[in-house]
Amino acid sequence: MRKSNIIVYGEIHGIKENADIIYTLVKKLGVKRLAIEASPAVSNFINSVKTGSCDFSLVDEDLFDSSVLSLEMIKTIAILLQQNQLKELIFIDTFFDNLDEDAIISPSPQEREKQLAKNILGIDDSLLTLCIMGQWHTQPKVIKNGETRHKSALYRLRKTKPNVPFIHNIYRQGQLFNDGKIIELPKNPAMPPYYEIVQKTDIDFDLHTPKATKISLYKK
Repeated sequence: MRKSNIIVYGEIHGIKENADIIYTLVKKLGVKRLAIEASPAVSNFINSVKTGSCDFSLVDEDLFDSSVLSLEMIKTIAILLQQNQLKELIFIDTFFDNLDEDAIISPSPQEREKQLAKNILGIDDSLLTLCIMGQWHTQPKVIKNGETRHKSALYRLRKTKPNVPFIHNIYRQGQLFNDGKIIELPKNPAMPPYYEIVQKTDIDFDLHTPKATKISLYKK
């Protein structure tokens, strides 16, 4: 059975090496389209980076604090677009764009997972696509916490497209920067001090990465 033309990559936010990994995956796999967990509202800023102007007035800089779109990642995407390696860039996180700020009852977080999955399923199958999401959105199984059940976007996506490959990124040690805080990743001595891809199932892969370096919010 042929695998889907969509590959999902689960990243940990706030790490510089994510940009290098995406660049390498796109090049090595021949990816022609990126689908990223971000709002279409950031497209103008990415276009400004692509042309070399880097206009920060076009984006809410808080985005770089807790998103797949660090400055390093945006620069990498711009380079891939300039090289014509990428034919298309798609923004799959439209949830916050459509929220009713005056609503008395906030939407369930699961509504966001549902919308992410729906947006991914709306992508046509004409190009090999790498879909980048945070690891909370790429849990392959249902997570239960008392009465709460987390059905991730990946889990929902695979209900319709069961052959979607998933690359789970795991760091051996290091730091990340998220939500205004530097977070230490505990050292995992069982992982090798070099990059390694481990195939877990026919469609599930672990990417072992030796060290994480926290992103910087500096513009220079």
